[in-house]
Amino acid sequence: MINGLIIEQLPETKEIDGAKRWDEERGEFVQISYQENIGHLAFFQIREGFFRGSHYHEKKEEVFYVVRGRIRALFRDLSSGENEEHILTRGQKIRVQPRCAHVFHGLEDTLVIEYSPQFYDKTDNYPADFTR
Repeated sequence: MINGLIIEQLPETKEIDGAKRWDEERGEFVQISYQENIGHLAFFQIREGFFRGSHYHEKKEEVFYVVRGRIRALFRDLSSGENEEHILTRGQKIRVQPRCAHVFHGLEDTLVIEYSPQFYDKTDNYPADFTR
């Protein structure tokens, strides 16, 4: 696995401390973050057939949680040149370190929450070419 990329399936239980999720009659509950500082929080949709991302950050760490849907996620470690591809689904949390380029393709209509310990800085956003 690429250094600087962590993919985690949140456990389906309410019996533990920490990030977790569970379904109950009244609906799903998810504790996405536990004891983390959050300087940036966003929510986005990726419609089937579209993409978001295709960039990297020099300073910002990003965490993504798939609320609903499926995405094809491509990653490139800019230090090693290593590439990875993953299909990400509901309940998965993805932590992307700086200098790890990423792009998400909607395989179906997908909802995602993004957060970061750093504040959003539009000057720390660099394009990445995933066509080669």
